[in-house]
Amino acid sequence: MKRFIPLLLSVIVCTCATAQKKELIEDSATILVRADEALAASMRPGGELYEAVAKEHLTGTYAIQVSFRDKGDICSVFVVTAENGNINSQNRFKDLVLQGRMPFKMPKGRQYQVTHTFDLNDINH
Repeated sequence: MKRFIPLLLSVIVCTCATAQKKELIEDSATILVRADEALAASMRPGGELYEAVAKEHLTGTYAIQVSFRDKGDICSVFVVTAENGNINSQNRFKDLVLQGRMPFKMPKGRQYQVTHTFDLNDINH
């Protein structure tokens, strides 16, 4: 029994350590597809962006160019087009996107960008 407890603890620690590592993706096309999927998922009910947009009653439709780098950090956000919104909603939404992260890692020293359209009006109606 005394040998079982340390063994059990080490299995739990190893499982937790591997569960927190992000997946490494090296193919550029796959990275761009996964980034677009991650942005879309963040706007579904329960997603970080969805909850913030609903709470703050942000409005508008925005095509946003999101740049991100190796560890999944979003490093810049540029509004390509904006419709049916106001400047306060646009700026706040841009800040919220900039705070996000991609749920995967990429090769070191590389930066990628993807353009995604967000319709905030669907959330607040």
